[in-house]
Amino acid sequence: MRQFQSFSTTVERELAAAPTARPARTAAGYDEPENFLEVEVRDPRTHFPHGDSNRGMYTDYLVVCRTNLPSFPQRVSQVRRRYSDFEFFKRCLFKELSLSAHPRVVIPALPGKILWARRFHDEVIEERREGLAQWLSTVAGHPLLQSGSKVLVRFLQDEVFNG
Repeated sequence: MRQFQSFSTTVERELAAAPTARPARTAAGYDEPENFLEVEVRDPRTHFPHGDSNRGMYTDYLVVCRTNLPSFPQRVSQVRRRYSDFEFFKRCLFKELSLSAHPRVVIPALPGKILWARRFHDEVIEERREGLAQWLSTVAGHPLLQSGSKVLVRFLQDEVFNG
């Protein structure tokens, strides 16, 4: 008489007989993505160019860029930018886009101006930093700008941004 053997019993035996060593992971599993552009806005610093006087005070932010896109000459860069640099960058982007084949790229509004009396309070500076980080991530995340905007490359990587 033939003995009944269930499918699950057969599979369990085969699994038990199989080697227990896990296959080695390939190096490809740890490669960086094919194309990436990461930007951060962090480390706000308030400057007092005239000593104790509030005259001329300003805050700048560290803009960190990591990428492997061929249009960017540096893979990692860090530059400091003021809010006015972000405003100038936006104007330059508008001009660049108006002259290009992609005039319909929408550039979002920058975070608003801060009331002069409160603009150097820590919580206000942090709120602005978060807004600038979100704005820059949105702009830098646009595929047409990543591959074709010289203004974006200069803003993210040139020590002094001249447009």
